[in-house]
Amino acid sequence: MSQGDGIPLCIDSTIASRYRLMQLPPDILELLDSPEEAAHLQLKSATPDSPAFLCAYSRTFQLRQISQSNTLLLLSSDSSPETTDTVRDEEIGSDPLYATKLPGGYLECMPSTPQIDLSFVPYYHGADLTEAAAAGGSDADLTLSRREVIARVPVSEFEFQSAWIAAMGVEIDGCAYRISQDLVLRILPVLVAAMQADGMDFGALWLDDVFEAVRNDEDEPRAVIEAILRRFCTSPSEPYCLDTAQLTRWIGIKMLSEHAVREVRLEDFMEKWELSLPPALDMTCDLSMLTGQYVQPTTKTIKFLPSARLPVDPASRFERLFAAKSSWAQEDILPFVADIESDKAKINTLFMKFAKKKVVKGKTYIGKRGGG
Repeated sequence: MSQGDGIPLCIDSTIASRYRLMQLPPDILELLDSPEEAAHLQLKSATPDSPAFLCAYSRTFQLRQISQSNTLLLLSSDSSPETTDTVRDEEIGSDPLYATKLPGGYLECMPSTPQIDLSFVPYYHGADLTEAAAAGGSDADLTLSRREVIARVPVSEFEFQSAWIAAMGVEIDGCAYRISQDLVLRILPVLVAAMQADGMDFGALWLDDVFEAVRNDEDEPRAVIEAILRRFCTSPSEPYCLDTAQLTRWIGIKMLSEHAVREVRLEDFMEKWELSLPPALDMTCDLSMLTGQYVQPTTKTIKFLPSARLPVDPASRFERLFAAKSSWAQEDILPFVADIESDKAKINTLFMKFAKKKVVKGKTYIGKRGGG
């Protein structure tokens, strides 16, 4: 302690291990001012050894340890048991500050848009099957509630909910599942036909009405019908508005995923896609609906290539893209890099670094470096 005209400072480093300093940037301070956001604020990690995330209701921040050589002190004007016998207030003219010396670093909060992995949630194949097959791996027999699934996914509540709807997540008898694609393809035609037979407005659907219409043909829980409705409607709540374009795209991707190993004739694929659509709906298949999901090795063939499954590292991503096709029209390759860089100028920088451009008859092509 320093005696003099300044404020006395008492340092006790014995309790430093109890504290961690966390940077609070403006984005997080705004969240703290929102009751809904602040109420959901929590630290989450997929596993004890995985990166930690600070999750609010709608946003996620990844925590990163920042080291520095400067001394960091946690100050308090209140005395603590460790410091009360170090100095007596009556011995000095000013109230002392009590400090804990912390390690030379703090936790930085970085805005994050993490990839949400629900592969550990088993598939639900239908009420007539007693076992649900998982996506694979050691979690094949894993049974978790929806709340337990949320705890294992380090993202905000809103981000999880969006991913849960997209995966057609459902909780049945306290266990969380993802509805299998085969079950969806089986139910969709029955579901649409039942709604049409009852004269329902596809732009204003109510779950009770839809469930009653389909229950004579499908012995599936109400939660399954609701999960399918929410996935293919423009609103996550009632009244539901069926999005026929979204439904058509989903079926197209499902049909396309069967051709991930080898290419197939474009004409055959389009015919199969058309035949897979619920006949009760007047829907048109357009290849543009599948942008970012396929590559055409030739003008007459097509192959499944989802951008979401490509490496995040730009160099590795371009390597995979050029392995699938040595030369791309610029407009065709853009959807495959948009998720790693959205700025047009920076995308051009990526092209210059990992590929080469050439213009043929006014059309720009992106090719492999050193290629023809």
